[in-house]
Amino acid sequence: MNTLDARVLVSGIVAGLFFALPAAVIRQIVGGDSLLASVMLGVVLFSGALAGFAAARPRPPNALLHGAVAGAVTFLGAQVVFTVWTRTVPNPIALVFWLLSFASLGTIGAWVALWRGTNGPSGTRGTS
Repeated sequence: MNTLDARVLVSGIVAGLFFALPAAVIRQIVGGDSLLASVMLGVVLFSGALAGFAAARPRPPNALLHGAVAGAVTFLGAQVVFTVWTRTVPNPIALVFWLLSFASLGTIGAWVALWRGTNGPSGTRGTS
């Protein structure tokens, strides 16, 4: 029994990587001590939640699982760019921490997508 819808998952991953990859590259170009680098880190974090939102928006079964996987894969894409750019091997403990963090961000994004679907496009219930 397949619990993940690959089509929905790919759409979430693409949405997250659309923001995460350029932000990761820009962050590496400007260096780690500037304000722009901090903003780009925020964009990368936002992309994890966005991936989860996009994966859960079509309301597949196990939508929160779709969001978590999409967020985690978005992190892995940004991590690959970082690893290739710096030519260093990441710390495995930090890698697991950030992978779980992005899975959590993806789950939060999926929860927001489900919540918006329940409450309607305006975010209010029962108004006509």
